[in-house]
Amino acid sequence: MSIEMSRLPTGEVNVRQSFDAPAVYMDHWALMTFAEDREIQDRFVSALQRKRGTLLISNISLAEFAGPSDQGHCLAAENFLERVLPHIYLTDFAFDKVLVRESLEPNNTKRFWPSADLPQMKLLAELSLKSTAQLTIKKFVSLSHEHRVRILKKTSEIVTMVVDALEDARNNSAYVFKAKITLPSDARPRTAIIMGELMRGFNLDNNARITDNDVIDFMHAIVPINCCDFVLLDGSWVGRVNAMAQRIDLAGLDMPIAKCFSKTRNGGLDAFLSSLESFVQTGTPAIK
Repeated sequence: MSIEMSRLPTGEVNVRQSFDAPAVYMDHWALMTFAEDREIQDRFVSALQRKRGTLLISNISLAEFAGPSDQGHCLAAENFLERVLPHIYLTDFAFDKVLVRESLEPNNTKRFWPSADLPQMKLLAELSLKSTAQLTIKKFVSLSHEHRVRILKKTSEIVTMVVDALEDARNNSAYVFKAKITLPSDARPRTAIIMGELMRGFNLDNNARITDNDVIDFMHAIVPINCCDFVLLDGSWVGRVNAMAQRIDLAGLDMPIAKCFSKTRNGGLDAFLSSLESFVQTGTPAIK
């Protein structure tokens, strides 16, 4: 079971979650596609429940609901996620915490659980207790809309900071040369490899514009590619992940990563749902 809330003998409320395979991550377009299309939503919910898997929800996913002026997007997402419960895991996308654990490993075979978003878990429990004795996602996503001005301002600041850092990196000739000649290897931890490979195309083409959407998609991809079994991203980012997978294979590296899909890449949503429905754990699932 992915997330659950219980009351202790002391009267205190305990919330805990687990990250169970098959683990799935959807960026914003995918979440809304499944929220608004009941046919594919039914198919996804049925498969995830049958396989006892996990839908990973990030703080970035929640923050993006501050964008649309129509609160209806939040309500549609809440109705969808309510059906997915309890098969949800909340993460704060703190990849630096995972990076520390990876750095202690002799190779890149192991995948680790993403870091839990403890403040969001606490908030979810508090909202649930106000409305019902059961864990519920109702009103949770809508908080992003209620605080949209502050969230949009903070998101803009983070995106600007990341764009500046990426521009600095690709204007460093030594960094670009290393990106050009270096294959993935166990000399670097998984997270570092994924970050470098996802941005490799931008680093090798200084004329390629890095947009705000690119930065958001970059942040969507880093952790889920590392720890999940299936990830839904924009088509161009699925292409980048496919290129990374080819380079990992070329290097002969034992480094499992997520299988990625978009509306058009790798067979689209039908191929994703078929893969989820037929999922059989063959390797080692992500480790706590």
